[in-house]
Amino acid sequence: MSVKVLKVSQVKAEKVLGGPIKRLITPETGSKKVILALGLFDPGEGLKPHIHPESEEIYYVIKGKGTVYAGEKRLKVPIEPETALYVPPGTIHYVTNDGKERLEIAFFVSPGTEPTKEVGS
Repeated sequence: MSVKVLKVSQVKAEKVLGGPIKRLITPETGSKKVILALGLFDPGEGLKPHIHPESEEIYYVIKGKGTVYAGEKRLKVPIEPETALYVPPGTIHYVTNDGKERLEIAFFVSPGTEPTKEVGS
């Protein structure tokens, strides 16, 4: 087993589902079952609606405020620092920064081996 160490500042953000995401721990970096990514959303930014058909996801809010929309009825869940949110497999979900400062969220997806599927708004 090989321990991997990454500095967030050294990972380039990519546009994923419409928002800037830093993919930190992934199958490409050696993980077998989990993905850890960091979302860095300026006011007005967020992710498009999507699902993980077989994967669970946990959001952990580090900084800022926003809203997560989840399920077919788009349940509106306000989020702020120290909020953890669980998204079951196959659940439509997305996030929007509707605050005044950057929203930083850690995303944990397991298993992290399946493709994410974008769905209509």
